[in-house]
Amino acid sequence: MLRASLRGLLSRKLRLTFAVVAIVLGVSFLSGAFVLTDSLGARFERLYSSINQNVDVQVTLTDDAENDHPQPRLTQQDLDRLAAVEGVDGVSGDVSALGVVPFDLRDGEPVRTSGTPQLGVGVSGQDDPLRLIEIAEGRWPSAGSEVALSRYTAEQAHAGLGDRIKVYLPGAPAATESTVVGIAVYSGDRPSLAGETLVAFPLADAQRLFYGQTGQYSGASFRAAPELSQQELRDRMAAVVPAGFEAKTGVQANADGASEVQEGLSQLATYFFGPFAIVALLVGIFLIFNTFNILVAQRTRELALFRAMGASWGQVTGSVLVEAVLIGLVGATLGLLGGIGLGYAGSAAVGSFGGSQLPDAGVRVGVVPVVLAYTVGVLVTVAAAFLPAMRASSVPPLAAMRDVAAPDKPLRTLSLVAASIALPGAAMLAVSLAVGTSSGYVIAGIWIGMALVFAGLGLLSPLLTRPVAGLVGRAVAWGVSGRLGVANVLRNPRRTSVTAAALMIGVALVSAASVVGHSFTTSIDRTVTATLGAEVVIQTDLSGVPGETGYSEEALRQVRELPEVERMVPFWVSRQTRAEGSTPPFGGTFAVEDLTVVRDMFAMETVAGTLRALGPGELATDENTAKTHGWQVGDTVRLKADKGDAQPYLLVGIYEATPILTDTMFVSKSAIQYFAGPLVYQGYASLDEGADADAAIARIEQIMNDFPLVRVGDRASLVDELSTLVDTALAIISVLLGVAILIALLGIINTLLLSIYERTRELGMLRAVGMSRRGVTWMIVTESVVLSVFGCLLGIALGVGLGVVLTLALGNIDLLNTVAIPWTNLLVFVAVAAVAGVLAAVWPAWRAARLDVLRAIAYE
Repeated sequence: MLRASLRGLLSRKLRLTFAVVAIVLGVSFLSGAFVLTDSLGARFERLYSSINQNVDVQVTLTDDAENDHPQPRLTQQDLDRLAAVEGVDGVSGDVSALGVVPFDLRDGEPVRTSGTPQLGVGVSGQDDPLRLIEIAEGRWPSAGSEVALSRYTAEQAHAGLGDRIKVYLPGAPAATESTVVGIAVYSGDRPSLAGETLVAFPLADAQRLFYGQTGQYSGASFRAAPELSQQELRDRMAAVVPAGFEAKTGVQANADGASEVQEGLSQLATYFFGPFAIVALLVGIFLIFNTFNILVAQRTRELALFRAMGASWGQVTGSVLVEAVLIGLVGATLGLLGGIGLGYAGSAAVGSFGGSQLPDAGVRVGVVPVVLAYTVGVLVTVAAAFLPAMRASSVPPLAAMRDVAAPDKPLRTLSLVAASIALPGAAMLAVSLAVGTSSGYVIAGIWIGMALVFAGLGLLSPLLTRPVAGLVGRAVAWGVSGRLGVANVLRNPRRTSVTAAALMIGVALVSAASVVGHSFTTSIDRTVTATLGAEVVIQTDLSGVPGETGYSEEALRQVRELPEVERMVPFWVSRQTRAEGSTPPFGGTFAVEDLTVVRDMFAMETVAGTLRALGPGELATDENTAKTHGWQVGDTVRLKADKGDAQPYLLVGIYEATPILTDTMFVSKSAIQYFAGPLVYQGYASLDEGADADAAIARIEQIMNDFPLVRVGDRASLVDELSTLVDTALAIISVLLGVAILIALLGIINTLLLSIYERTRELGMLRAVGMSRRGVTWMIVTESVVLSVFGCLLGIALGVGLGVVLTLALGNIDLLNTVAIPWTNLLVFVAVAAVAGVLAAVWPAWRAARLDVLRAIAYE
């Protein structure tokens, strides 16, 4: 039986090719995420090793201390005590800060990077063998108005020696100008490590600018005497390291730095490649199932002969599963190779992106991607082939003596099973939505209910074949050939529905996400339009830390003094404030000057208490936050912000939650002493009647010119800001649709090719009675278009339903307030599916139209 299975598999290798492709795509994305992460991790390991090659011990913040605000610092006395440890042969204190932004001399705009840090460091003029950078041109800065730039930074800022350059530091009231006296490079004459910008200040000035006082360091690096190992020096220094810091060997510090980067890269790769792998494998299951189902149906006589010759049902089942295992192994192997290629391409792209100078470390393939590739590839293939294998074993021996096609089983049992799954799911959804809270049980009920409805409606799809596919057929069936194509689709509802299911799943997922995304952007747009009484919005980039980035009160005063500005409402923001004993921070805690002005500008509705001017130690919050924590007006709440201990606040007012004011709270301006910094993070300006909004925006932009992370715009810009993440997610989802359509297209091609194979005699008879090659081509094209559009329509119907359920669930917690159906997007999905159907028919139609008529008639 094994030899027979292998021989049969080799004879049908072309028909199984597309099933292999589905596994290849899924496994490629899955393994590619791990290969990319490991390969980039290897590059960063080599990077850290090269830049810290002279460092034997590093004293750095502990993991707990890194989350403190303000973070602990090494004093000059601490550094001297560490340097006095026996065996220390060199020391370099670390003075650095993030968010130090130089301005371009050419256009006066801030220099931007592609997500890499913008660094400021403090340097001393003396020789420092542990310093990461060295002067290539000019000298080190020594006076307070002097800086040195990395070569990459100088290129981006179009600055050279002797130029005056403007630089912004986080927390500073304004950008300052300094003279460029040096151009620095990293070891190996590298202008940059990973596309970051770097500005070097004199050591004492950097300490004052970054930390507020001199004699402060964020860490330090040490070199050991030649006779001492890294471990020995680390052990000696561990006894004198101050609280909040720890000593690591240079090797361990390099590994930890690379591991931290690798962890972030792993999450990014997983979130990017993961959905593609899931969709590819999920859609691929239907393609493989349908392929084996058709092949088993075509091999009825062959399998019955095996039974008649004495093969047991287990041997017949095993023979089909052996074919599935072999296909899974081939697909997994090719998918792993594809994943290695994706990982290498991604590593190369990141390594050369944005001026990056990451060292090359080749491709690193760990154990995890190999094991996952073969485990997932084989399991998915075997799982998809299991039911066809069981069907193969049920072929009676007498079937070998007859040439009678087994009729499809009635759909009554399938309908009962589908209803028994879908109806409880629908009931669970209804109850969960009626409860209308965000508790774990309700969320679980919604997800389980959607999964049951999804599965049940998927099983019901054969029942929808004749009405829905027939309706599609009437729209595209032109002439006799078109009607015959539609009849071919309707003759086997099970096969049609399984073929269409691959596209249905992909389109359903994309449609559901599109409904939620469109509902979100529409809700935000309507909420902002209906409630925000400000024509100008001043926003700080989300990448910045509120309080440390933003704009000064002096800039705020200048905006208020503009003649066209009627009112200006500033927000000081904390993203780290949390209730004592509660782990997640609130979505936003806003310190304001007068809540009554905010109330009027944002059309806030009072639910309980009063929305009045807040005094010190008072707060107001939205109804969802109050309900979640069980708060009522008059309660005292202890809140821990960015710095300092938890403080008591009296809850004086509760307001109605909206999509832009949920999981939020307001406190008085006096609370900003506990925020990360004093800078204003957001601002909303209402203008006098008849004022020119564009002119006002231009004037405010001039005022904010010294603050590189601040953007000025109108209400539409606020909507765009809030919708950015949704737009990015929808862009990725659109690519997911492409992957789903590609695999579904392969499934349609496979089904048509196998269908042509079993209808060879029928096609020969049609040609014999006068159907032209063009007629045969149009018949196959009609079949393909009906299949693809049928699957797309089922997917849209299912996806819109799921999207509406998710939108209603989010509406229960006031994250959304509108159900919006993206009809244009859905029509585009249908058009794309129709085009995909035409493309899928090209090869099968070409083969069907060129069958030899006499041989086809004589075919058995």
